[in-house]
Amino acid sequence: MKIKSARNFLNIMFLIFMSGLLIWTGCEEKNTPPESMRLNLNVTVLDTTGFSFDQFNKIFVDSAKVFINSISYYNFYDTLSDSVGVASFEAILPDRYNISVTKRVMYKYEDVLIEKILNGQLTDIEIFGEDFNTNIYVEPSVAGQLVLSEIYYNGSPPQSPYYIPQYFHDQFTEIYNNSDEVVYLDSLIIADLDYGHADEDYIYTIHAYMFPGNGKDYPLNPGEFVIVAQDAIDHTVVVPSSVDLHDADFEYFISNPPGDQNNPDVTDMIQIHHKYGVDFLYSVFNDAIVLLKVKDPYACGYSEFDCLKFPKSAVLDGVDYRDNLAEVEYKRLDPSIDAGLTGGFDSYKNKSIQRRIDFYKGERPILMDNNNSSIDFIVLDHPTPGYIFDQGK
Repeated sequence: MKIKSARNFLNIMFLIFMSGLLIWTGCEEKNTPPESMRLNLNVTVLDTTGFSFDQFNKIFVDSAKVFINSISYYNFYDTLSDSVGVASFEAILPDRYNISVTKRVMYKYEDVLIEKILNGQLTDIEIFGEDFNTNIYVEPSVAGQLVLSEIYYNGSPPQSPYYIPQYFHDQFTEIYNNSDEVVYLDSLIIADLDYGHADEDYIYTIHAYMFPGNGKDYPLNPGEFVIVAQDAIDHTVVVPSSVDLHDADFEYFISNPPGDQNNPDVTDMIQIHHKYGVDFLYSVFNDAIVLLKVKDPYACGYSEFDCLKFPKSAVLDGVDYRDNLAEVEYKRLDPSIDAGLTGGFDSYKNKSIQRRIDFYKGERPILMDNNNSSIDFIVLDHPTPGYIFDQGK
């Protein structure tokens, strides 16, 4: 297994960043209407789960980062909540807004320091006519050891010499050890989710593939990556703007139906469930990808529509993406796994989504993991398998 370390690539990626590879979606406003149209928004952040009251003797959440984005204009703003949990946004455009909030908190339990993340989201809130006040309620969750650090699902555009339309065989998933401990990949499962299942306890998967190993065959040290390719070949041979994945760590291989390419030098993932297709294809439009761990992948059975079920509690990390970020009502993951939505670009443009760097422990980057892809991810203009962008340099 050809493990890649984050620290080896940061200087290289900084140079690429300076060349303009990163698409930055900051707080720059894209419209300049008359001042008379603008409104003020106050968002009060509350935790009514009992967690904040038990640990801090209050339900108002101060110093939480609150993000808002206008659905029609794609304007993004963020600010911190004050001592009584209020985040104020002044002179914003009237529109429909999505609102997300996150805060990392530390507390002691039996002399052990524990970190949790408070997340919440409101979707498609209409703010028109006059100033607007609203409440947003957060729930505690735990940051993961392993994270989906980059997902390239977008596909490549037709180009010389072959002008292949709708080329998606270059898709890959990058997984990163975001913790301080060695983590083993053995028997972990990557899956994508079906849409439209209102179930509080289970997720419904279209495809599910498992890492091989007997328990400690595939260690991943802190700050290391693995790449799981749809097809582990050099895709730049047929599409020059694509990526070279011949050196990937793992690949999906479908023996039935026939036709899938297989690199004998790259370890195959184990097929657990494959509902359709000649490969494990992530949708180039919208999908949700999860990493999960269970003892028996078939313990929860199948749905009536041939989706393999897993308990939501088994999910280690999950990312929900769409080409149209305004369509939040079609999210596949609930807020306990991913409170947000990432993507927001057309198909077959060679674009990728990558997790932001939150901070450093020595030379090792710690990636942002708020269980909210609206906050945690940035869009790259080209995929970077085995690399991490430092968007802050």
